[in-house]
Amino acid sequence: MSLLPVYKNSFFASQERLDGMRLEMRYRRGLVYTDMAIGKQFEGYEDVVHGGMLFGVLDVIMWYAIFIETKRICMTRKTDMDFFKPVMCGQTYRAQGKLVRVEERDVWATAWIEDGQKERYAQVSALFREARGLDYARFVSKLDFAGVSAEVKRLFMSVAGADRGE
Repeated sequence: MSLLPVYKNSFFASQERLDGMRLEMRYRRGLVYTDMAIGKQFEGYEDVVHGGMLFGVLDVIMWYAIFIETKRICMTRKTDMDFFKPVMCGQTYRAQGKLVRVEERDVWATAWIEDGQKERYAQVSALFREARGLDYARFVSKLDFAGVSAEVKRLFMSVAGADRGE
């Protein structure tokens, strides 16, 4: 697996949103990741990426990691975010994340941002809760599968007929 589909209106990942970050989310060996160089339009202070933007990227990555591993749509419930060093505008970093554990409807994940030497700049751990009463077929219909492999598309499409209402 590699390139992942995106929610068509996603600020972080839609390739159609000119005002967004236009990140390409990928999956390999239990990790969801994106390589990114964030522009000055997302600056919080001179040449430093705003922390809210970084949290948003990591939140999306954790969501993907959870979905791929569990085939559940979950919502962020609680987070613990650490910022170790400033992430600089225009420099290349990798943001990546993974599923940590599942206990009934509660799901834990973690994600981090690192440079090419694997030095960490930020990290988040989060508790997600599985959504109830969500129309999975409607959700899947709002995904853009452009450039996605048949294997990845099958994985996401496999939940479209699932009865998840409670």
